[in-house]
Amino acid sequence: MAWDAYISGNLMAPLDQEGTTLTSAAILGHDGGVWAQSEKFPVISDAETAQLLAAMADSSITSVNITGVKYMKLSADDKVLRCRKDKVGFIARKTLTAIVVGFYTDPQVSGQTCNKIVEAMGDYLEDSGY
Repeated sequence: MAWDAYISGNLMAPLDQEGTTLTSAAILGHDGGVWAQSEKFPVISDAETAQLLAAMADSSITSVNITGVKYMKLSADDKVLRCRKDKVGFIARKTLTAIVVGFYTDPQVSGQTCNKIVEAMGDYLEDSGY
């Protein structure tokens, strides 16, 4: 499957006439392997991927660290994690075998807009058996 097309054609597609997009996006395996990513997506270690999954499952986890940046957990359930630090945030949507992650910078892109994009891709992948 050409995973890069999901990044360029969906997660990083322009949101308006000015070409505004998410800051970066990726599709990761539950094991931390990168299936596809945008150019500016941070290098996330396997341990950090495990941290994302743990934060979805454990309500006592209040923050996650990605590439040395501590993001506060805004909300989470068994499939979606929302985190933010200052004006930068990310949404992670767990599917059966993958994690869709999108970063945004407010006010260029709101957390709500990022949410819709990432969750829609996660729903699509899960409905497709991924």
